[in-house]
Amino acid sequence: MDSKEKYVEIASGHITNRGNSVKKNQLHNYIDKKESKHELYHSWYTFDHEMAHYTKVNKTIVGFKGMHYVDTIILDIDKKDLSDDSFLDYIRYFVNNELISELGIEEEHIQLWFSGTGFHVEISDIFGFTPSTTLPSVVKNTLDKVFPDCDSIYDGPRLIRAPFSYNKKSGLFKVPLSVKNLNELTIDRIKARASSIPLEIDLSKYQLPKAEPYLSQYLMLQSPIEIEKSTKRSNFDIDPTSVVTCMQTVLSKPPVMGERNDSMMRLAAWLRRSGVPKPIVYDTLFKWSGNSKEAKSTTDSEFENGYNYWCDDQIMSKYCDPKCIHFKRKDYSLAIESTQTLASKFVNMMKDGVSNKAFNFASYYNCPDFWVMPGELMILLGDTGMGKSTFLSNLTAMLRNHKIMYLSLENSWHLTYGRFCQIVHSKTQDEIKSYHMEMDNVEDLYSPFNHIQFGHVSPDIEKLKEAVAYQKPDIVCVDTTDEVVVKSNGGEIERMNTIIGSLKEIATQFDCIVIAVHHVNKQASVEGIVTLHSAKGSSNVVQKADKVLSINGSATEMQRSLYCEKNRNGNRIKIMFKFNKPLMKFEEDNIPVISS
Repeated sequence: MDSKEKYVEIASGHITNRGNSVKKNQLHNYIDKKESKHELYHSWYTFDHEMAHYTKVNKTIVGFKGMHYVDTIILDIDKKDLSDDSFLDYIRYFVNNELISELGIEEEHIQLWFSGTGFHVEISDIFGFTPSTTLPSVVKNTLDKVFPDCDSIYDGPRLIRAPFSYNKKSGLFKVPLSVKNLNELTIDRIKARASSIPLEIDLSKYQLPKAEPYLSQYLMLQSPIEIEKSTKRSNFDIDPTSVVTCMQTVLSKPPVMGERNDSMMRLAAWLRRSGVPKPIVYDTLFKWSGNSKEAKSTTDSEFENGYNYWCDDQIMSKYCDPKCIHFKRKDYSLAIESTQTLASKFVNMMKDGVSNKAFNFASYYNCPDFWVMPGELMILLGDTGMGKSTFLSNLTAMLRNHKIMYLSLENSWHLTYGRFCQIVHSKTQDEIKSYHMEMDNVEDLYSPFNHIQFGHVSPDIEKLKEAVAYQKPDIVCVDTTDEVVVKSNGGEIERMNTIIGSLKEIATQFDCIVIAVHHVNKQASVEGIVTLHSAKGSSNVVQKADKVLSINGSATEMQRSLYCEKNRNGNRIKIMFKFNKPLMKFEEDNIPVISS
């Protein structure tokens, strides 16, 4: 249907004033520019002329069973109990990381709106939704799965605040933002923009182009409940919270050689836990495996013993999907493993030797063995100007055999990128800029550190856990801990304790190394000496860390000492450096190494 012929229901003045339908391309005529404090809402879906007749008779779209259309997808994200700055950081992370980086959505297919209290993120239809009378069910099943943290606003009658309309709760207007605006403007500047609207409004300027449905694989044509009911085999109900995409993936593919029995056990546990009767569990396993005897014995065993398998299970984790209903709900701090699992992991470690995720300072510096192992949290302490971030950049640039996630949260992306170019090529800042302008193949500049993935938006700690689970890095670098977002009702000490504790959880639960740059307290900054007790926050900060390294020195003389203040298991080391600031390099000094 031509977009010019599509209708929306509107509610003018108040959300309860329903029952009027207008052509969507005429919506701007109903935004009252003269009466500034005028609210306007429109339906989430668009409709044909049949809806216009229905609303005229029924004074609302509620109950309408005709065709529904999706022009664009609008995601509603509320502030909830976050501070203004934390909320803005979260939106930036959501747009830059989840939409652009992870899902691959182009900026031209994203239109942001500040609603006066929250944000509406409008994206082109990348799923390939087909108009139908049951479209709301399809949209809801799909979007609730892909965007579980967004408000579920996808039922047919739902209304949403119209562009440029007034928000009585905040006294502000719903105004547009580009991705660039989102990344550059403070929340105060965004609110300033929302304090008024232009006299001339052209909504066509904000119309998103059509996108290819490259995420059609996420399309949920039916909910798991609807699928089971459609079989007409039984009248049982499935608990929707038991629906896990890993098991759906396993069931949709032929058995993997060597994993059939293990996978069948997990399928049986999932089906039983979902409320599926025993005969149907057997029938499902038989059709999937083709082995009647094994299907029967597995079903009998499951219903007799009631096995449970969790997200970190060795089979289920292979098919882990960040869009799974359980992914956002994982309790990463309570990953329980059986003795059998631990024994198997230990045997594999003995066979392989030291984990390939580990690294030894002695391989890169003139010092005794100083191994950093998966599961460890290492904190890097130092006063402002001592080069904490630069040292970490130097170290990670050398770890070419490791997959590294580097969160540079205090520096801009171009400063971080330029710094790494300087380090790996031993060039000044001006030389690097000149190289980029002159070189035909820029890849030659960044290829020495392409083992690193970068992030520059301060992450919510739960989002960070999800990113680590999805990317599976060997090493996670956080520069700095101050910039991590956590929900805390306490003071700064409690907030920092939560951050450090969460970083330790990430290290242990995802079997990776976490290196965190941490600021020192005021006393250490004044005295100019950093020790184990210099960490900003309470003593719990260094207590939770497995290793603590301090950087001391003279800002004027550019001499630095790296000292191990704490090592839970092993040597302590001291390495002397000269900080070559023009090249951003930590160069070892010839002073004898001290160890203990």
